Amino acid sequence: MVNNKTCVALAVTLALAACGGDDSSADDSPAAQAKQATQLYTQNIAPYTNWGNVPIVGTGYGSALTPAPNQPGYFYGMTDRGPNVTAPDGSNKIEPDAAFQPAIALFQLAGGKASVAKVIGLSLADGTPMNGRVNPEASTAETIYDMNGNVLPTSNAGLDPEGLVAMADGTFWVSDEYGPYIVHFDASGKELLRLNPYSKASTGNDLALPGELRKRKPNKGMEGLTLSADGKYLVGIMQSPLDKNGVAAVASGKAAITRVVKVSLADPVNDVHEYLYALHTNGTGNPEGQAVSEITALPDGTFIVDERDGNFEGTVDGTASGKARADKNLWKLDLSRATDVGPKSPLIGTTIAGGAVSYDPASGLEVGGKTIEDLAGTADAPAAVQALGAAGITVGTESLFLNYAALFTTIDPKGMYFGHDKVEGIAVDPADPTKIYISNDSDFGITDEPATVPMATAANPFPPSEKFLPDGKTQDFGEIVMIDLTKVPAKYKQ
Repeated sequence: MVNNKTCVALAVTLALAACGGDDSSADDSPAAQAKQATQLYTQNIAPYTNWGNVPIVGTGYGSALTPAPNQPGYFYGMTDRGPNVTAPDGSNKIEPDAAFQPAIALFQLAGGKASVAKVIGLSLADGTPMNGRVNPEASTAETIYDMNGNVLPTSNAGLDPEGLVAMADGTFWVSDEYGPYIVHFDASGKELLRLNPYSKASTGNDLALPGELRKRKPNKGMEGLTLSADGKYLVGIMQSPLDKNGVAAVASGKAAITRVVKVSLADPVNDVHEYLYALHTNGTGNPEGQAVSEITALPDGTFIVDERDGNFEGTVDGTASGKARADKNLWKLDLSRATDVGPKSPLIGTTIAGGAVSYDPASGLEVGGKTIEDLAGTADAPAAVQALGAAGITVGTESLFLNYAALFTTIDPKGMYFGHDKVEGIAVDPADPTKIYISNDSDFGITDEPATVPMATAANPFPPSEKFLPDGKTQDFGEIVMIDLTKVPAKYKQ
């Protein structure tokens, strides 16, 4: 007769055997360990239109990503200015749809799908739909053509949206690359207020941003926008260093320092601050290979900054041991000890190590008559930070938060697991800050034709090329990936 203890022991033994109790069959490869920390959400959106024989994909809402307040599982995404490619002359742009209206989309994330629940087109205060053409106030020194070579005029309704904040009252704040502007929209997408570096005086619905921001590089304006953890400030970040802001050679744009702007919601005229962020190198020693695509607040008052190159992920030869193609990271940014270099800086009128401090509305804070870019003086980030420190200017404190390019490349060295080149939206789950969500700008699945010929002799209508992922046959598309930081192997966070 078998006693109860024997039965229990036998049952446990059989259960362990059935379940693989020693876990010997489990996949503990680096790829499996990396993948178990992620969840992909695909977007099932019909093509927007066709450009000749090339589909323009509809999944173009990844230029920004932000949680929908009080709606768990819902996130807002946003387009940029719309489908465009570089013109045949290599310097200007072609926009196949001059009437494209930038828009915000509400996504529900469930069951591996990102389903569109609502689309909100952006418009001026009078209801005029916004478009992707250049705003005449904010020249980019480029000409935009339609697909037949006709010059598209500038437009007061022109906006290139890149950063997005969704407020609890249903309104939105959007930053753009053209101005750069920060625009407040109501729940229907109609403009309420604009923060504007071209504004001479803050009146009505046109309030001033620091004037030096006008010197942004063309199409590299305020790429990211977030709401501070305390809900009191909008915090935006410039994609790249200012252009030609000073006299040194480095001021022509090959600098290592870009700017973070902090604006009070309660008093956006007087409670304005500006700080510095040091770009990192992309393995070449030159931070010009890197650019900022997003800034997102963390609950502790710090921020995540998305800094990346423009390469697809994966390895050069598609093998696990191959050389990585991409350099894309999230950096943690702490501004608590950073020097305020904005128009309201407490240093103005004082003298610090580098000399007397003044503020020029055209070039920003100056120390001893030198702009920030001239003080930094080099494209080498560590040297620039040291030079600024010697002058009495402290840059924000930065540390690695997540090497997401390495994470995705480990999952698939061929670059087909969220292997996109333009990772531009970063959102933190408000219910669980250990989970972050990332979106990509698909460029609507189109890219430039490899040609450099004068516009007058270029054949038209101008054909674009499909933008392919690393396999050379899959057209780029938009998707969202969730990363559970509690499951990410430590090597990707240090």
